[in-house]
Amino acid sequence: MASRQLVRADYPLRCHKQVRSEVPAQMKALVFMLCLLAFVAAGCAQSLEGSAGHSTVPAAKQKDGAPITYVAIGASDTFGIGTEAPYSENWPTDLVALLGAGHIHLINLGIPSILIHDALSLELPVAVDAHPDLVTIWLGINDIAYHVPVNNFARDLDTLLSRLQASSPHVRIAIANIPDLTLLRYFATFDQQMLRQQIQEYNTAITNSVQRHHVILVDLTQQGYNLQNHPEYISDDGLHLTDPGYQQLAKLFYDALKMTSTRATVRIALDG
Repeated sequence: MASRQLVRADYPLRCHKQVRSEVPAQMKALVFMLCLLAFVAAGCAQSLEGSAGHSTVPAAKQKDGAPITYVAIGASDTFGIGTEAPYSENWPTDLVALLGAGHIHLINLGIPSILIHDALSLELPVAVDAHPDLVTIWLGINDIAYHVPVNNFARDLDTLLSRLQASSPHVRIAIANIPDLTLLRYFATFDQQMLRQQIQEYNTAITNSVQRHHVILVDLTQQGYNLQNHPEYISDDGLHLTDPGYQQLAKLFYDALKMTSTRATVRIALDG
């Protein structure tokens, strides 16, 4: 599938200078209200039901047949930057299609340019209020780009997971790690040795949090997301995903969820 034109090539990471240290209180309030509005709209407009033909697996459902609330926490990739219609063309939507879209309320909280520390105040409260059954998380690339110390990232990730699990004890959480960013043109001017070290440290921190909180790891360092062999996954800005890249990312989340479905408290029918 051919890639689509980007909304704006330099938008996601270059804007981070505005939020790297601390988002102003008024801006936090504004973005929080926007997220809250997105949450309300998601309950109505993004309830995906009966999308026949998207998948051969059974429709997603809980054990008692109640609808599943799925919250996607992330940055510009989760939001959908890289497509013509990011509100409807993004990998969380692709994941819902793979799950069967039987009765899933998708709440996509992806905010371009966000760091994990700001996600605690801008995305986490909305996620907690949604009482989700399923949460996906993909954060860290922006933090690496702005050299956020790995200890800070690890602390904030633990806080994020702890609060999600405390508010929704039966929530199922899948988190992706960091792929090889040295293959992306956007990072060509970075110190490559330092970048590799940062990626390794971040992925170690993510793995430790996964083990500590007993959540699901979606490993993007393996062959299934080999960016060197699949340049078609990356948009013209050298950073964001194309439609094939989003679809492959959704499939990796789906495969990880399917692999662990028998151990999940929330029963999602992935045994087709």
